[in-house]
Amino acid sequence: MRENSRLEFLAIPMTIVGIGILALIVWAGHLGPVAWILLGIVGLIVLIAVTWIVVAKPHRPPPPAPGMLPEGAVAPPDDGVRRVLLIAGDAATSAELAPALAGGSTSVFVVAPVLGSRTSQLTGDEGDYTAAADHLETTLAALKELNVQASGRVGARDPLQAADDGLREFSAGEILFVVRAAGDTTWLEDGVVEQARSRYPIPVKELGSGTT
Repeated sequence: MRENSRLEFLAIPMTIVGIGILALIVWAGHLGPVAWILLGIVGLIVLIAVTWIVVAKPHRPPPPAPGMLPEGAVAPPDDGVRRVLLIAGDAATSAELAPALAGGSTSVFVVAPVLGSRTSQLTGDEGDYTAAADHLETTLAALKELNVQASGRVGARDPLQAADDGLREFSAGEILFVVRAAGDTTWLEDGVVEQARSRYPIPVKELGSGTT
C-alpha cells in the first residue's frame, strides 16, 4: 500500500519532467534534425536516470522516537511466551532456526520482504514476489518441524518497513533477520541489520550471529 502510494506521488513530477523534455525536443526540431536527435537522447537519459535514482532507491521509513517501538506497535505481554518477529530475507531451515529459537514457549511471526534488484523494482518483476512467497512457505514449514507456533505473510520491499509493519501486527519482544550474502545484496550493503539494532528498543539478531 505504501509502496503504491509512493509511486503514485512520484508520477506527478515524473510526468512534468516528461512533458518538459518533449517540449524541448519539439523546440530543438526547428534547429535541425541533428539537434533534435541529440536532445532527444539526452532527455531520455535524464528521464531514465531520475527514475532509477528516485524510484529504485530504498525508501527508509522514519525511525521511531528513541527507545520507542514504531507508532501502532504494542509491547508483548508478560506471559512467559517468547515472541519473535522473523524477517525472512531468505528461506531458513529447521537446523538453522533451532539454535536461535531454543528454550521455552515461542511464538514467531514471519515477514518475507519482496527483495530484488533495482532493475526488477523498476520493471515490476513478479519473480521477486514469488521468491518472497517461497521464503515464507519454506520458513514456516521449518518452524512447524520445530513445533514452534508460527504465522506470517509477504511484506514490503524494504526490510525496515517490513519490520515496522510486522511490529504493528505482532507483539514481538525481539527481531531475527535471516540474511544471505548470495544473490541481491542491496539491503545487506545498506547495513539494514545494524540500522535495526540502533532503531528498535528490543533485541535484534541476525541468524547465526548470536548477537543482539
